[in-house]
Amino acid sequence: MEALVLFLPLFAFLVVGLLGRYMGDLLSALITIGAGLLSFVLSLTILSKAISSPFSVKLYDFLPFLSFGLYFDALSSITSAVVTLVACLIFVYSIGYMHNLFGHWTFKFYAYLSLFLFAMLLIVLSDNLLGIFFGWEGVGLASYLLIGYFHTQKKAADASLEAFVMNRVGDWLFIFGIISSFYIFGSLSLLDIFGKVSSVPSALLSVCALLLFGGAVGKSGQLPLHTWLPNAMAGPTPVSALLHAATMVAAGVYMVARLYPLFEATPESLKVVALIGGITALFAALAATSHTDIKKIIAFSTMSQLGLMYLALGLGDKAGAMFHLTTHAFFKALLFLAAGSVIHAFHHQVYDIYQVGGLKKYMPATYWSFIVGALALSGIFPLSGFFSKDRIISSAYEAGTGWGLLASFVSLLTAYYIFREGFVMFVSKREYEEKPHESEKVMVLPMVALSVLSVVSGLIEGWYMRVMGSKSELHLSIAISSVLIGLTGIGIAYAVYVKGAIDHRRAYRALKPIADTFREQFYTEKLYHKLIAYGYLVVSKALYRIGDRITIDGFINLLAFLYFKVVRFLWMKLDIMVVDLFVNGVAKLSFKTGRYVRNLQTGLLNNYVLFLLMGIVFILGVITYSLR
Repeated sequence: MEALVLFLPLFAFLVVGLLGRYMGDLLSALITIGAGLLSFVLSLTILSKAISSPFSVKLYDFLPFLSFGLYFDALSSITSAVVTLVACLIFVYSIGYMHNLFGHWTFKFYAYLSLFLFAMLLIVLSDNLLGIFFGWEGVGLASYLLIGYFHTQKKAADASLEAFVMNRVGDWLFIFGIISSFYIFGSLSLLDIFGKVSSVPSALLSVCALLLFGGAVGKSGQLPLHTWLPNAMAGPTPVSALLHAATMVAAGVYMVARLYPLFEATPESLKVVALIGGITALFAALAATSHTDIKKIIAFSTMSQLGLMYLALGLGDKAGAMFHLTTHAFFKALLFLAAGSVIHAFHHQVYDIYQVGGLKKYMPATYWSFIVGALALSGIFPLSGFFSKDRIISSAYEAGTGWGLLASFVSLLTAYYIFREGFVMFVSKREYEEKPHESEKVMVLPMVALSVLSVVSGLIEGWYMRVMGSKSELHLSIAISSVLIGLTGIGIAYAVYVKGAIDHRRAYRALKPIADTFREQFYTEKLYHKLIAYGYLVVSKALYRIGDRITIDGFINLLAFLYFKVVRFLWMKLDIMVVDLFVNGVAKLSFKTGRYVRNLQTGLLNNYVLFLLMGIVFILGVITYSLR
């Protein structure tokens, strides 16, 4: 029964993928939702058993040294429940969001969603690195299909290709990490690896851990493999929500937490994890402060929050990182669905926050959903983000003042940029010729459910830390200062974008070089696209022209030229002047000989009498000559 948690979404993928054309898009959506919901219910039933006594379920003996199975403990069981719950709510929302495309083979979209969920559950539940790798590649494939779902749009096609290529870079490191794990431990089983960690030299473990972390960097859009993540917003909004809240980008954080005994044994690798996470958190938060794309701001927020999770992992707080991943799944999905509701209200024609405004009175449910998500993301008490971010900030200050100040500054920026987006879209003044309206219930209800989860999920912190083998501690001074920092960020956004204390347009013009630097992600995207990708194309074209067109084609063309020269020479000298001359001479000789010889057989009696007379005369002449 436990295996059904994993295989129900796979079953839905196969049924919808093969029969969706005949079943219709709505029934395909319902099957996708039903499979996800059953997986969630089964995850809950398994949860209590797995927490008290972790267990494995063997499915198949793949090789003599490798069996394929599932491993249920507190980490995997809670994560699978969160993933299936958030995915189900997003699936329900997608019925309303994609409804205008029903009848256009939209069943494929739901098949891809089921594949996405199956692949993520494979990462979460697999008991060995090879199974995790199959899930790893599965979410990569599903993301490629979903990000580029509107493949007739160049932006979407380019974004899906960029996500695919950028993730392959990380995946190669992940593959080498798996190979090195097998070389070091002689097994890919997680429990075998954990049992042998203490007997392996630290240097080898560090190499192995850093290679595996390279895969996580690509999958989670961390520096330097980050540019694909904001560009992936070209896909449908439910995909963005699923990608950022419960599946692909969270897979890297989960993988590091899953293999934490390996990382824990190598302090050097944890320092790298913390450094990458901390830099990415600040980098993405600064980028979000200047962007104006409705979904890209939230995407940069995801990068930043994942950076904080990696920072916590690097500083030794695995439980804090995973708890933030859990609460973040709820309010980040909520923010994306609210953003999608705004985009849906404008018939998918508006993507810039300054193209809308004053939506509070037209879309109250969407407005309050966004505000709840923004408050949770900002870490305001008593919403869930307060508990999880407070934990990370506390861990950062315990590790060092520098880390703590970094986490606090990122929190300030987070509150500022998310409320900047909210105030511009929902509170600022704007008039419409065609007034927008609230989304339909099938989209609003998932947002309401996620709003409730974003508010209350922080209350389970004590239980969560206990089952994860950690302690729940509230640092009052840090908690108060964190809330004040969050309120400061919100206050700045309110003063600028609601009260107009500062003209943000004039401020932008005054700070344009800095704002553009943030907006352009410190020009890393241009560096990749214009220098690396363009340089690669230039080198490829040069190699094509020099190597292929000049060297290889030139050699072949030279051979062809010489061949035809030789053939022409043989034709002119041998064929025409020798063979043809001989054949024609023989023919001519035969013709002339025949012309004379044929006179012997003319059929004319006079000629025969003449020949007879000439013969007689000749014979008589011979006789006469011999008798002389």
